[in-house]
Amino acid sequence: MSWACFRTFSRWVICLFFSACSSVWADTFPSKAITLVVAQGSGSGSDVMARLMAMYLAPILGQPVVVENRAGAAGVIGHQSVARAAPDGYTILITTTAGMFVVPAMNANAKYGLADYVPVASLWRSPFAVLVANTPSAPKSIADLITLIKSSPQSYASVGMGTMTHLGSELVLRKAGAQAAHIPYKGSGPALTDLMGGQVLFTTDSLTATMAHIRSGKLRALATTDMSRESSLPDVPTLAEAGLPGVQIAAIGGIFAPKGTPKEVVDKLAAAINKVLSNPEAIKRFATLETEPLNLKIESYIELLRKDSEFWGAMVRQLNLKQD
Repeated sequence: MSWACFRTFSRWVICLFFSACSSVWADTFPSKAITLVVAQGSGSGSDVMARLMAMYLAPILGQPVVVENRAGAAGVIGHQSVARAAPDGYTILITTTAGMFVVPAMNANAKYGLADYVPVASLWRSPFAVLVANTPSAPKSIADLITLIKSSPQSYASVGMGTMTHLGSELVLRKAGAQAAHIPYKGSGPALTDLMGGQVLFTTDSLTATMAHIRSGKLRALATTDMSRESSLPDVPTLAEAGLPGVQIAAIGGIFAPKGTPKEVVDKLAAAINKVLSNPEAIKRFATLETEPLNLKIESYIELLRKDSEFWGAMVRQLNLKQD
């Protein structure tokens, strides 16, 4: 056999081998527990959604789906850990477009980007609200909030630098021509605890993470951030109605696998997620969390990711936000 023929034969054997392996992976996946990584702390919108998805995905996939919070460095730790994980479908990431695009745009040391992952499926869209503690001395309106911020030094909480909770508050402040100190936390849980305790003046967070506190009377929503009022908060104005038009904030969440994960494995995960998003019971659970299921075709989701990458990259440059 000539050397050229040997090389051709070798390439054919290698391709056949990996094709067979891919088929075996698809046939046996999943054969053990799947880790669903959240790059934020407990109580965040992403954490709440991850636990809901894990509950519904486990019986469909026939294996446990374990939620693991890997918070820190504004989500860098969690994102990097999944990017470096074995591309076998057993370690996947739940995140938002802010976590995927804003943090790398702000922080040159983040060293991750969309190219390091395979988009598996879109999951949800969640509106935000500007919130204060529900105490007699706290602002009663956006106008009151801005007046207080301009009259004395104030601070606001977020779940980390570059997160939607950070950018949302910055957009509100810039629109109002005001400034406040940014206090980042490792999740909505500790951020909201300090907000309710009076350690910070306000926050901008998802209704998914905050609605329970609003209903219990511990938090007061001054304005919501979508184009129209939320049906669950009909008496709360939008930011535009409150005098700050042009600020629209919503979290778009999805699931990603490490780059190189076999297509057959990604397709199995996507099919299981699609079943959850088509389940009437799950849809009702989404509604109770003030979250809208976002069940896009993968091509549409990838296009949405591309547009969000451009939008948030431009926003970071406009606001001149940088993280060391």
